[in-house]
Amino acid sequence: MTNFFLIFAAILALKILIVLYRIWKGPTIFDRIIGLGVMGTDVIILILLIGAIIKRLDMLVDISIAYAALGLIAYLILGKYFERKGDLDG
Repeated sequence: MTNFFLIFAAILALKILIVLYRIWKGPTIFDRIIGLGVMGTDVIILILLIGAIIKRLDMLVDISIAYAALGLIAYLILGKYFERKGDLDG
């Protein structure tokens, strides 16, 4: 089972790199914000996979919940910023 988690974590890390490229080169601001959301979700899953691999899932669940809360706050702040700025076209 640990080998499965390792392979899945490697595939997920590769996906994170691909999404990071989309965040970097995104043609519009929407691509970048959606990329941040996808990357945040993938990082949470990767943290939980690492916790399962090292058999300390109980500790890393709390860290992933805190990371998700910070991500939610960041998305709300970005949404409010672009709502006030009016620059939704990028």
